[in-house]
Amino acid sequence: MSITIVTANGDLCLPSIGTCAADLRQAFDEGGAVRLDLSSVRTPDLSVVQLACAARASAAKIGLDFGLSTPAHAALRALLIRAGLMTDASADDLQFWFHGEATQ
Repeated sequence: MSITIVTANGDLCLPSIGTCAADLRQAFDEGGAVRLDLSSVRTPDLSVVQLACAARASAAKIGLDFGLSTPAHAALRALLIRAGLMTDASADDLQFWFHGEATQ
């Protein structure tokens, strides 16, 4: 099975999120597993989290294997906590964002 990695870089935020969203749509259309690499995103904003959540929901709806290529790094982890997304997070949420690593 092929895995397509969509890599986001630098200051991915609301003004630039559209390009990453388009790359994800294209990868979804190609089929196979898709991994979103956020490891190089230095200062993510809520649009990054929204994109990942929307892609996750879309992938589940069509039965596509989707996930992050690496666990959420410190800046993304802090954003998730500030946004309240880790409060009462399910085991699936924790697995998606942190790949089974401790969230603290």
